[in-house]
Amino acid sequence: MAPLVSRLVVLSLVAAVPRSHAACPAGEGYPSGTSTTCGLCGAGTWSGEGSTECTRCPPGTWSTVTGAVDESTCVKCPRGTWSSQHGSPTPDSCQTCSPGRWGGGEGLASDAQCTACPAGTWAAEHGATSSEVCTACPSGKWSSQIGSSASSHCVDCAPGTWNDESGASALESCKPCRAGTWSTAWGAISERACLECEAGTYQPALGQANESVCIRCPPGKYGAFTGASTCAS
Repeated sequence: MAPLVSRLVVLSLVAAVPRSHAACPAGEGYPSGTSTTCGLCGAGTWSGEGSTECTRCPPGTWSTVTGAVDESTCVKCPRGTWSSQHGSPTPDSCQTCSPGRWGGGEGLASDAQCTACPAGTWAAEHGATSSEVCTACPSGKWSSQIGSSASSHCVDCAPGTWNDESGASALESCKPCRAGTWSTAWGAISERACLECEAGTYQPALGQANESVCIRCPPGKYGAFTGASTCAS
């Protein structure tokens, strides 16, 4: 009786071991682990000769071909677009690079792979394909933001400062009005916006933002000229 039980246990164990799938022809694979027959690989997938499963096209690509036999049928998303989808069966999965970015290469797999416009520039366009889309902030403004999507991100130079260069990427690009002058203007594009303190007054500091900083010369000293930083004895 015991040998019969042993044989039954062995047979049960053998039956429980999963059978490996036989190789499929190129362009086919087993649809699931429980399938017993090979099926045609669907769009967005492919398989080579002797494979048992269909391989999905990688992110950044797509394919409408069924029964594909190699990865060359996976078409790269065009410049200015990207796709994170595995096994995409349609070009609709290719999304445009977001504003503030551009895609110069094919087959990008994420929006982060689209190149960001540098600081001091911005771009509102979707799906841009070159850096030419990045527009410089105008004179009198600056922006430290990378990948900016709007001109509103360009910040005015503060009163008491000015900037005559476009594409400025830092606050330090705003030059201070010299000593003896002042300016209330936001986004000044020239030193001409800095007004001189009147004769008889002086102003020793840089970057002043209103006329109240112009100080009357003390008794025994005088200021014969406008825009003085000190009074003469």
